[in-house]
Amino acid sequence: MIDPIAIAILLVLALVIAISVILKSIGVHPALYKSRQIYSDHAEKVVKPFFSQEHMLVGKPDSILHTKEGLVPVEVKSGNRPNQPYFSHVMQLVSYCLLLEVNRERPKKGLIQYKDGEPFVVEYTVEMKNKLLEVLEEMRSCIKSKKAPILEYFNENKCGACKYNLKCLN
Repeated sequence: MIDPIAIAILLVLALVIAISVILKSIGVHPALYKSRQIYSDHAEKVVKPFFSQEHMLVGKPDSILHTKEGLVPVEVKSGNRPNQPYFSHVMQLVSYCLLLEVNRERPKKGLIQYKDGEPFVVEYTVEMKNKLLEVLEEMRSCIKSKKAPILEYFNENKCGACKYNLKCLN
């Protein structure tokens, strides 16, 4: 006769292995799913976005983890991990840090998780917050003036198919 406790242990072990394989296949780093997740934009129920009236900013991070260091917003990207996170991804994450600061508590950092590799840790400092506020002001100025910002570079992959690339380059 097979011991029911042994069967239960084997089933739990199989479940843990299956969950680990699934999480690894979608590119989630183990450090991310070991923390307690308190918010997810990928949940089956619709989650309310965070909003800041003062900064006229709204957003929904992919996830918020509750760690021993406090709340940590996580932005998950489907692309391969670059050598360093893209500026736009960093600003997106910093905007979530700002929204958390306004609506819950000030995070110390956030994480950007690309499809493969370790997540990038982005410290939420006064300097990062100020840079975000500068970028937001520049974006609003461009919208108001109906002029695109002048880029310091041309990226064929991103700019080549954009209908505004001639305006950016002039």
